[in-house]
Amino acid sequence: MLGSVHGVVVDFAELSDPGRDPSKQVNEDSSGYAETPLGHLALVCDGMGGHEAGREASQLAVRTVIEAARSPAPGTPPGLVLKQAVERAGRAVYALGGSGASEHRPGSTCVAVLIHPGGAELCHAGDSRAYLLRDGHIQRVTRDHSMVQELVASGMLTPEQALAHPEANKITRALGITPEVNVEARAEPLGLLKGDVLLLSSDGLTDLVTDPEILDIVRRRLPSGTAAVCQELVALANSRGGHDNVTTLVLALVELPPQTAARGTVIQDARAARGATLVEGDQGTISDGAPAPTLFDDGSAGPRPTLPGLTQLDTGDRRTEPGLATPSFPHEEPPPHLLRPRPISSSRALVWLGVGLAVTVLAAVAAWALVRVMHRGRDRSEEIVPPPEVKLPPRPSSSAPPEDAEMPAPSPSSAPLESADAARD
Repeated sequence: MLGSVHGVVVDFAELSDPGRDPSKQVNEDSSGYAETPLGHLALVCDGMGGHEAGREASQLAVRTVIEAARSPAPGTPPGLVLKQAVERAGRAVYALGGSGASEHRPGSTCVAVLIHPGGAELCHAGDSRAYLLRDGHIQRVTRDHSMVQELVASGMLTPEQALAHPEANKITRALGITPEVNVEARAEPLGLLKGDVLLLSSDGLTDLVTDPEILDIVRRRLPSGTAAVCQELVALANSRGGHDNVTTLVLALVELPPQTAARGTVIQDARAARGATLVEGDQGTISDGAPAPTLFDDGSAGPRPTLPGLTQLDTGDRRTEPGLATPSFPHEEPPPHLLRPRPISSSRALVWLGVGLAVTVLAAVAAWALVRVMHRGRDRSEEIVPPPEVKLPPRPSSSAPPEDAEMPAPSPSSAPLESADAARD
């Protein structure tokens, strides 16, 4: 389906399926699309808290976000409009649960995108994901709010270990668990180019279909339309067990205003950080012809590391740990000139020279001290004085030996004999 707002034309499709688990045939996922005064709005929500409660929570979240985005306050920036809409949905879902305890309340994840001439605004809470696909690369533009993702980010788990971790089904943020939800939003809009594809999904897809497989399906099926992409993605997840509800939503950028097409987000390969030579494409994307990696871009302010992708396996119903806070992962999209090594300033060179000299002097002093200690130890070992000679008194005898005769030293075995002789005398 084609949609056009402010000169931005998208081909849009969505598909949701309950999956193959007989116990989960009530679909708790919901998705939505709307043309708003600010641009194209699309979102995916994954409900929880019991079948009916989860479905009601996700549907309420979708309706609330769309209603809020359709009536923005005049002059409000698009990014703030989207964030406030998701926060409003969080309050609505919280009210749905009444006064129940947090562990039993209905809730929902949410990932939402608002595409406008200035780019794409993104907000999310939970582990529903958004991806940007461009020129043979797939880039994850959200980071899961989950316990295993925090462990991976802290270096306590590898992505491979996280796949089968027993806490893989626990998320740390969701709408409706607390009165106010901590919605993660991009600091600036995601730059877009004609031909880009934005894909939103619930974890029922990403638990069973890897990021490279998503990229491959989009490449092959997009010429047939976004609906064909959604159908193959859902079918692949179901062919692998379909243990959860599966939802995917695809937006392909068909046309963009000139000012939008001129500024695109640079998708930086992790190999660039290791000094690999990359070739810049015609539209500002980076490619070296190697297999496409999964890249992260969460849009928050400041520099951020590039991390490998994470696919989690759901081992049960999703649980939310409201007391756990997800760390912020800063980001700043580097301009192309920053991808080249920067020359070291003279002041910085002097500082490093001083540090090097100090280290050299300390090493020399330590070596000198070690030599002195070893030398003193050797001198002391050579100054050992033998014990003085001890002369024993002469042995009593009936015939005294001559005065100049030399008395032999007694042996240990002779002592008892001497005592016996004395007793006999």
